[in-house]
Amino acid sequence: MTPLFDANAHPSLSGTILKKPASFPSLLQHLHDAGFIGACAVGLPASGEYDHKNFLAACQAHPNLVPVAAWSDVPTSKIEQEIFALQTLGYRAIKLHPRLCGMSVRDARFAQVLQACASAQVVVFHCTYQFGTDGSLHPIDPLPALMDAVANAPNLKMVLLHGGGIEILRYSEAVRSNPNLLLDLSLTLTRYKRSSVDLDIAHLFNTFDQRMCLGSDFPEYTPSEIRDRFELLASGLSQTKRDNIGWRNIMSMVGVEKCEKLTP
Repeated sequence: MTPLFDANAHPSLSGTILKKPASFPSLLQHLHDAGFIGACAVGLPASGEYDHKNFLAACQAHPNLVPVAAWSDVPTSKIEQEIFALQTLGYRAIKLHPRLCGMSVRDARFAQVLQACASAQVVVFHCTYQFGTDGSLHPIDPLPALMDAVANAPNLKMVLLHGGGIEILRYSEAVRSNPNLLLDLSLTLTRYKRSSVDLDIAHLFNTFDQRMCLGSDFPEYTPSEIRDRFELLASGLSQTKRDNIGWRNIMSMVGVEKCEKLTP
């Protein structure tokens, strides 16, 4: 069975997110049961109890978890300072969530964050799900502004969470010309199952395996659900392609050389 590494899981310090169980032990048990070897533990700014230091400590208690700091509504004058502070704490990546941190891709601060992260060699995890309640802040088509910001941040490493959703093929073409970008399939892999998106994903599994990764969006979905979807859509792929998609690409992106045996 191909080992998998979860690119986008959301364990919570309080143990729940949106009334769903999301404790660190719960995540680790799910990962173990589904044959995962580790996960990026991605903080969410709207989860109430989130705190950079406490979240980092909770992640560091488990060597198979890579902590990703939740980016909050930071003013322009403090962006570089905040990134430096997170890096000093021990974070190697941050999560930009436009709808939760109130920062659209059209916001000048967005480009500033990308540039600062590129300079500091901090990986950016960016939510590409564009549908929200405030269309004035978050454009229905964020890709042009996103790619403009990326172009102005040389050497930036970025994971595009959810792969652009229903526009996954379009986003894959944008990623294709940017070697430091990775297309994550959390949410998209499960949300649109049995739709035409399955054909798009199967096509990309076969032709784009070096630029993709998998995630559960836990607790929205479980690692077991991701395992089932991966095994279905990756059927017939070579072991090299399965490894690229399942664990190699995301581990390389966040600088993890190997994982210790995962114990719940």
